[in-house]
Amino acid sequence: MTLEEKIIGILKDAGIPYEIFEHEPVYTNPAMALALNVSEAETVKSLVVVTKEKEMVVLVLPGDKKVDWKKAAAGIGTRKVSFAKPEEVALKVGCEVGCVPPFGQLTDLPIFMDAELTKKDHVYFNPGVHDKSFKIRAWDLKKVCNPKIV
Repeated sequence: MTLEEKIIGILKDAGIPYEIFEHEPVYTNPAMALALNVSEAETVKSLVVVTKEKEMVVLVLPGDKKVDWKKAAAGIGTRKVSFAKPEEVALKVGCEVGCVPPFGQLTDLPIFMDAELTKKDHVYFNPGVHDKSFKIRAWDLKKVCNPKIV
C-alpha cells in the first residue's frame, strides 16, 4: 500500500473531506503553491529533523515559513535539531525529502506542528509523491495528525 493510499484510508476513517490535485512534479513549497495557484502560506512543509539525542521527529509548518532552529529545538524539548539525511528520511518515512506527508500515524515519528497552520482555512500537502497534492481543512489536519503544537 502506498503512502497516498494510507492517507486516503486515514482521512476516510476520520470522516475528513479532501480533494486531490495532480500537477507537474514540484520539489519546493513555492513551486507547489504556483502549481496549485494558492499562496505559499497555504502549503504545508513537513521536515524530518534529528534531535541532539538522535531522535527523529517531523516539524510541520506553513510553506512560507523558515525554521527557527532555536524555537524548534525548544518546542521539541531538546537543545539542538538538524535536518535528517535524505536516505534516513526515505528509509523511515518511505518517500523522498520534499514530499513527506504530515501524518504521524504513518510512522512512529512524533509530529510537532506550528500553531499558525491551524489558523488557515485549508492547507495543501504532498502525499509522499511530488506530482500530487491533497487539500483539507487546516483544523482537520490538526485533528488527524494529533501533533504537539509549538
